[in-house]
Amino acid sequence: MFIQNLDTKQQSALLYLAKEVMNADDQLHESEGEILSILASQVHASVSPESVSVDEMSTLFDTNASQVSLLLELIGVAHADGDYHHEENALIKKYADAMNVSEEKLLQIEGWVSKQLSLSIEVQELLA
Repeated sequence: MFIQNLDTKQQSALLYLAKEVMNADDQLHESEGEILSILASQVHASVSPESVSVDEMSTLFDTNASQVSLLLELIGVAHADGDYHHEENALIKKYADAMNVSEEKLLQIEGWVSKQLSLSIEVQELLA
């Protein structure tokens, strides 16, 4: 949903980091694979996952828009299986810290994702 705010290098890092988040709880769920496929379909055609170190994140994601967009997408991936596992949360917090995103702002981003997930569930019930 926010991938358009990222350049191709950032999109490559997003795909890599999304896999890292998915693997953080040592359990791969089908829904997480589906989310990764959706992300891959939304990035530029030339983009493939590219490793990025935590130390490089603040340089690569150097604007508020790119940082928030990345975190929104990663938190969405973490919620894909219906369980925002503490290991996934810890990894996302580590990424936020690396980009100098405050804990307060991260909580706001997490809250927004939670609201969106609730609304998605609600609309699915309306559509049923």
